[in-house]
Amino acid sequence: MGSLERLLKLLLQYTALLDGLSEIDLNDEYRYYSAVYLLQVQAQVIIDIVMRAASTLGYEVEGYADAGRKLMLAGVINEDEFSIYSSLVGFRNIAIHQYGSLNPSVVKGIISGRRYRDAAKVGVKVVNELRKRGIDC
Repeated sequence: MGSLERLLKLLLQYTALLDGLSEIDLNDEYRYYSAVYLLQVQAQVIIDIVMRAASTLGYEVEGYADAGRKLMLAGVINEDEFSIYSSLVGFRNIAIHQYGSLNPSVVKGIISGRRYRDAAKVGVKVVNELRKRGIDC
């Protein structure tokens, strides 16, 4: 199993754990912080997938957003998927570096709207597109 396959497996595992949470669960402080952590690591896994994919395709990148932009220009992801990816990068940066300013209503919206599933779809799409191009994942 290649590194992208391992990352994809983690992505799907974290997404399944997020599926076990409801907005009501987030009223419990421990479950809320569990949700924040799962969203954070889910975002990091997708970032890692995108960074490795860009590198595998031979692109030099200047940061997380640039890696996603290069994949969009290469036709691996579309504009909507790039927008989702960019939002993930922003969420991850706030969750890690500005955790005190993380808005609980944003977390609740992501969980209640199951928007983290869209994030997972981006990671799955990147790996599938690389497979289609004959790249060992």
